[in-house]
Amino acid sequence: MKRLSCAVFLFATALATLQSASAQVQGQWVSTGMMQSARELHALVRMTGGKALSIGGVDGSANILASAEVFSSSASKWTLTGSMAEARESFPAVVLRNGKILVSGGLGISSVVLAGAELYDPTTGAWSSAGSLSVARFAHTATLLSSGKVLVTGGCTASACSTDTAVSELYDPTANTWSTTGSLNTARSYQTAVLLKTGKVLAIGGLGGGTSCELYDPSRGTWSYAASNNAARYLNTTTLLTDGKVLVAGGANGKFPVSSAEQYDPTANTWTPTGIMSSGRYAHAASLLTDGTVLMAGGMGQSISCGKECTGYIPFAKAEIYNEAAGTFAAAAPLSQALAYHSMTLLSTGRALEDGGIGVTNVCCVVEGTASFYTPLTLTFSASSLNFGLLQIGLTSPSQTVTITNVSSHSVNFTSIANSGDFSHSDDCPTTMTAGQSCAITVTFTPTGTGTRQGAVTLKDNSPGSPTQTINLTGTGETLALGFAPASLNLGSVVVGSSITRSVTLTNDGTAAVSITGIAISPADGTYTQTSNCPITLGVQQTCTFQIVFTPPDVFTYKATLSISNSAGAAASLPLSGTGLDN
Repeated sequence: MKRLSCAVFLFATALATLQSASAQVQGQWVSTGMMQSARELHALVRMTGGKALSIGGVDGSANILASAEVFSSSASKWTLTGSMAEARESFPAVVLRNGKILVSGGLGISSVVLAGAELYDPTTGAWSSAGSLSVARFAHTATLLSSGKVLVTGGCTASACSTDTAVSELYDPTANTWSTTGSLNTARSYQTAVLLKTGKVLAIGGLGGGTSCELYDPSRGTWSYAASNNAARYLNTTTLLTDGKVLVAGGANGKFPVSSAEQYDPTANTWTPTGIMSSGRYAHAASLLTDGTVLMAGGMGQSISCGKECTGYIPFAKAEIYNEAAGTFAAAAPLSQALAYHSMTLLSTGRALEDGGIGVTNVCCVVEGTASFYTPLTLTFSASSLNFGLLQIGLTSPSQTVTITNVSSHSVNFTSIANSGDFSHSDDCPTTMTAGQSCAITVTFTPTGTGTRQGAVTLKDNSPGSPTQTINLTGTGETLALGFAPASLNLGSVVVGSSITRSVTLTNDGTAAVSITGIAISPADGTYTQTSNCPITLGVQQTCTFQIVFTPPDVFTYKATLSISNSAGAAASLPLSGTGLDN
């Protein structure tokens, strides 16, 4: 297991997740649930149908793993699949054009450097032999060429990585055979390599490589030096950008994490410094997102003291987004836990999946079996839900507004904005919302029945990883906006010629102020009279009190109705009853 060690250092776990509270962040991480096995120094590749395959590595007991497991976006869980014939760590995996997955070399059980290669068939979940490399190696690269062949180059040939190799080999999927091709000019390990849009392969830095870079020409089968980059680094990330340029970010220089990044221009054969990350990091993970930005997550970057004139580094959770047009890095939502030596790939759903790696406890480090996916933040909402409270059936509430802002670096195309339930909406959102643009959705509530009424405004668009957004809506319908408590009033038995007074409360439990336009008792024969302290306008949740006086003129049961005419619609009514007694 070849990684810069942090195991001798004690530290507080909280240090690992320090993040500026004032930083504006983008996106969110969501757990996929636990993997079947904790693993680091493994390989993770994207498959079709929103799936990914996690292969091999080392578990928390330092066991080299032969197992593999599949993550399914639709099922949102990890499932074991076929195991490799040889357990291995520190190896590359490549998805071939036929959908099969090739692994080669690696470090095996008892620190044996492996030469064997294997193929995984997603349709059967089984592994088969893919022959052997001529040179056993680990910490090497494997790159799918335009021809469909795979180029393997560099790596360590001794378990302690005391010897690097320059030998390069080609795998032919049709013949299932290996053949040697031109060797690197400089032997190196832990380098990165990327297929350029020109069809050539760029190998960058690594241990033994320093700042040197080389280009492989498949038509000639030879390597030649390319322009050197500006900083020596390994355990960095390398990403092919949408315009064909290459972004190299972070890495280690000696034992120190690097915060710089630079771009390679294949046309000019030049390296140019670009944005600086907020924190140096190595052994992190990166993924090109669908909007052309690059996500950097985790890595070794939190410094701790390990004694006099000694500084060590442990995993942290920080994440950043690189914007090529601006040439800058911006804070993204941090991982839910500090991680390094983990893997990441972009799923076909547009979400970046990270898994495994090492995390932190009170003693660094522990191998993790966690995984999560990153959903890029495209749209922000000033509110994710609206509550319209109580409202009389058939009336329409005052409007409430939600402001939507495109915080991404690309345009958003809306395909539909629709409401459901007893709710209506209007909006000024354009079909295409440019980066930084805002629009408003205005919603009203018109209950058609009593009780809780629920609905939503649903937006469908081209947001990466989250093409549907929902504003949840709720309100409560009631028969009247104005209500009496109690709902009816029986003043009991009263001696003829005497009077009795009782109180009732009128409440506006709607969502808007109500104007009281009339107060009347029917029949208006003087048997019942009223006084009140009600204002002309009764505010939301405001109450007022009526004093009801019953004066029976004879021995009889008298019924009447107190009615309150109002601007909310139907009159609020209070049934009155009482009985006259013979004196």
